[in-house]
Amino acid sequence: MNNITGFSYDSEEILKAIAKKHTESDVTIYGRKDQDLTTTIFSPLKFPDKISSLTDSVSLSDFNIVGMSHVDRFLGEVIIALDLLGKGRGFIPVKDDIDISSIQRITRGSVLSKYEHFNGSPMEMMGKIESMAKDLKRKEEGKVSVIIDHFFKVKSVGTVVLGFVESGVLKKHQNLYLNPTGKIGQVRSIQMNDIDFEEAWAGSRVGLALKNVEIDDMERGFKLQEDKIEPVKDISGKIVYHSAIGEDLKGDGEYFIAGNLRYQRGFLKDGILEMDRPAVKNESYLLVKPNSRPRIVGKIILSD
Repeated sequence: MNNITGFSYDSEEILKAIAKKHTESDVTIYGRKDQDLTTTIFSPLKFPDKISSLTDSVSLSDFNIVGMSHVDRFLGEVIIALDLLGKGRGFIPVKDDIDISSIQRITRGSVLSKYEHFNGSPMEMMGKIESMAKDLKRKEEGKVSVIIDHFFKVKSVGTVVLGFVESGVLKKHQNLYLNPTGKIGQVRSIQMNDIDFEEAWAGSRVGLALKNVEIDDMERGFKLQEDKIEPVKDISGKIVYHSAIGEDLKGDGEYFIAGNLRYQRGFLKDGILEMDRPAVKNESYLLVKPNSRPRIVGKIILSD
């Protein structure tokens, strides 16, 4: 079974034709189950009001569908986010009356310049997504890591989390650390598309019933992992500002780190980002200034 995850912006007509709404909060998650492929697509429901709705939605995407019916600063923030994250696979839906040269002008120099200008039916796009899924490489050989996007309590079941297997092969009854809390939970059951499984492979979207951890222990972006990973209080690394960012938005001050389904506050001083509270350690994070224009200004690539 192949799995692929997408991001959709300003493409509701296509999105609703190829997938069904599954979960809705500040992001809406759509899903589709074919014989050999499960497709999950994030849409930023609360964007542009909440910038984290956008950054959470693009975090895990293997492909992206970006409509351009509204050319404004919010589309600019979408392009900056995709650019900084290197999201180079995707589609720009176009219609017969669209001026392609204007799209080329808007996307010039960004990863979106590589996107296909798509003028077919939604199911024709789905065929292209299926082909894309066959070329994805997953980290099935590594240790298990599951990133959590939603969690809740179910009567007679207990704690349930929804998320994605980032690496490894997750097994029923496996004991995993809930990072960054360090608490140990046991996987009581695994479901994919409402069907019970004994194991789930890298790339799978899963629903897990957990033992020994409570929903009060969790936040979006926390991870279930084989190893206990110490949280980081101070983040240091290489800071890369987007080329569209002016000098007035660079330098020390308040930033929010965003991406990998996390969004939390810190202060940058002398190249070190001191967090308000311990953070999950990831390879990189977007840097957000919520009161600036644009709000997404760059990224920090963490030091080893």
